[in-house]
Amino acid sequence: MEWDINWEDKAILIVEDDQVNFSYMDVLLRPTRARILHAKEGEEAVKLCLANPDINLVLMDIRLPGMNGLDATRHIVMNRQSLPVIAQTAYAEPEDQRAAYDAGCRDFLAKPIRANDMIDMIRKYL
Repeated sequence: MEWDINWEDKAILIVEDDQVNFSYMDVLLRPTRARILHAKEGEEAVKLCLANPDINLVLMDIRLPGMNGLDATRHIVMNRQSLPVIAQTAYAEPEDQRAAYDAGCRDFLAKPIRANDMIDMIRKYL
């Protein structure tokens, strides 16, 4: 897939413990030229967000080993209120979406993630 997007001045953190899911999102975002960072669990995501003020957006998996994505989002938003966090999860029931919004996520992507949906959503925040 090719989009006429140039995000070379943007950094996106993908928080995803499943390597196949991470690779899929990484491949989709590669043509945008955004700098991609990767965290495999919540605590690592929080540390990366605090240590890298240049991160512009977070794609947060909800089910993670250790600190889950909801708790990680709460920590990130508490310290970086303006950083958009988008939940991305296979658990897409209304109560899951509500929990993500309550934790501070700005938006929600249900897995399996469709390429155009992800790009359109990221474009909304970048």
